[in-house]
Amino acid sequence: MMMLAGVISGLLGIGAGAMKVIAMDNIMRVPFKVSTTTSNFMIGVTATAGAFIYLQNGYIQPALCMPVMIGVLLGAIGGSKILLQSNTAKLRFGFSIFILMVALDMIYKGVTGQI
Repeated sequence: MMMLAGVISGLLGIGAGAMKVIAMDNIMRVPFKVSTTTSNFMIGVTATAGAFIYLQNGYIQPALCMPVMIGVLLGAIGGSKILLQSNTAKLRFGFSIFILMVALDMIYKGVTGQI
C-alpha cells in the first residue's frame, strides 16, 4: 500500500504523506490518529536520511537549521498533546478539506497549464 501511495504521489507531484494517510485509513483500516502519526514518522525518517546526505556535501548550514529544529520539536510536543484530546471526526473533516484543496489546486494548474 505504501509503495502504491508513493508511486501515485510521485505521478501527481504531491507529497506522499497525504496519500499514505488515505491508504492506511481507508484501505488498511488503521485508526485515523494512528495513520496520521505513522505517516509523519515515515516522512521524518526519510527526511533525516536525506538531511545527512545534504549535510555531508555542505548544502546545509547548521546554524540556519537550528530555529527549524526547535520549531519542529515544539510543534511535535504540542501536536501530540493536542492529538490526544482531539475529536477524530473533526480531524478527518479537516484532512478531507485539505485533500480537496490539493485536488482543486492540481486541477487549476492542469487547466491553466502551470504544471
